[in-house]
Amino acid sequence: MARTDKNSPTTVRFYQLGISTLESAITTILNKAHAQGIRSTLLTPGTDPSKYWDSQLWYSPPDSFLPHGIDTNPDPELQPLLIASKPTDKNNATLIVLSTPKLIEKPQQFDMVIDFVDGSNPEALNASRTRYKKYMEQGCNMEYWIQGKDNKWSLKNKSVAKD
Repeated sequence: MARTDKNSPTTVRFYQLGISTLESAITTILNKAHAQGIRSTLLTPGTDPSKYWDSQLWYSPPDSFLPHGIDTNPDPELQPLLIASKPTDKNNATLIVLSTPKLIEKPQQFDMVIDFVDGSNPEALNASRTRYKKYMEQGCNMEYWIQGKDNKWSLKNKSVAKD
């Protein structure tokens, strides 16, 4: 496992999208993580989405390249960002970013899980509430961020895991 502090609970952040596209939000977070030296995994729902994200990360943002690889390629452990279709820490990732809503069964293998929610979709909002509760039951620290019309994020809820 690639935890930096195995005694502290995993933090799960939900980001409710307003203005930004999912692609824009994900690439922004992954670029910030890379700039801070955080090893990351981008979780996709399969091989074709992994190839899509591989292509996206070559050019997003424009004139930029985010070093990455796909978990099926040789030497995944060398990648600062690994695109994977299963929650993995093959590259000693401490952060996992979800490109599609999914409950991570063992969030404790990461320091942080980032989950995006489509704020315009009532079904997606309800499903995110279910995931939020399940993560809380697993003892994770929880944060819920909402994107405003000004494109800025504000923290709407924070819950600290109980010992």
